[in-house]
Amino acid sequence: MAEERDLSAFDAIDFEAARQRLEGVVERTELLPFDGGEGIELRLKLENRQVVGAFKARGAWNNMQRLSEAQRAAGVVCTSSGNHGKALAWAAAKAGVQATIVMPDDAYPNKIAACREAGARVHLAPGRMAAEELCAEFVANGLVLVHPYDAAGTVEGAGTVGLEIAEQWPEVECVLIPVGGGGLAAGVSLALRRSLGWDVCILGVEPKGAASMSRGLEAGAPVTLEEIETRVQGLCPPDSGALNISILKLTLDRMLTLEDAPIFQAQKVLARAGETVEVAGAASLALALELQSRHELPVARDHPLRVVAIVSGGNPDPAQFAALLEDQ
Repeated sequence: MAEERDLSAFDAIDFEAARQRLEGVVERTELLPFDGGEGIELRLKLENRQVVGAFKARGAWNNMQRLSEAQRAAGVVCTSSGNHGKALAWAAAKAGVQATIVMPDDAYPNKIAACREAGARVHLAPGRMAAEELCAEFVANGLVLVHPYDAAGTVEGAGTVGLEIAEQWPEVECVLIPVGGGGLAAGVSLALRRSLGWDVCILGVEPKGAASMSRGLEAGAPVTLEEIETRVQGLCPPDSGALNISILKLTLDRMLTLEDAPIFQAQKVLARAGETVEVAGAASLALALELQSRHELPVARDHPLRVVAIVSGGNPDPAQFAALLEDQ
């Protein structure tokens, strides 16, 4: 377990205020018991059942409610391969604000369509780096950036997942969090440290072919990946957030990586159980199953280890998911 550290630098991140903004707008998602194998009592935090099908709704709406009138009038912009864009489009439409979403042209077609259907102006760019550059141009021209992961408002919203876990199962001993840019992991881990202290083990997981958080934690600052070699869309930003790195280097026990294959296999396991889950959303279950099979999870002395895996999103590519179901 991580040794206790001073987290006062992040006192301005207010999860309770975020929860009040989100009340009645997003779901308090279920913590579902799930068979994780011998030696662990596993529960899944089902953010795939969230509004817009992902935890991203929390950060998008929290950010929207923090805007000034001038910022609302200017309109908002982000870059996203899917769920944040869909969530921001939804939140902006609900708040009466114009959203512009810049997406890489290899984003899943259903996620591009979802942003457009919500009323957002969608611009496609040839790859993630080009999308970031185009988004920066829109910001320079006056639009307000709602960052998908590296912003206090985004971390605040995501951290309400951690508040709920602590309330739903205060006896939890290990929490597994999927990591892309790190907003979910930063928010959840900070909320859990405040709520449950330092005895709970908190592990992050990202694809081995897009290990931006692992590299960022090693360097102490964001590291831009020269190549992204994973098929797990949603967990492959070009770099991880500076704010999130500064939080996670204090709150996280370990940052781990997985090959794509066990993540896709975990998606299949969830599909067999009746859950609609995108590949990225299955990463934490993949880590639970992988560590359990290797006997590398912490050991509880007189009971099965109490583990929560966060299922972060439920917006799979329809063709990929249909093929997965046919292969069962």
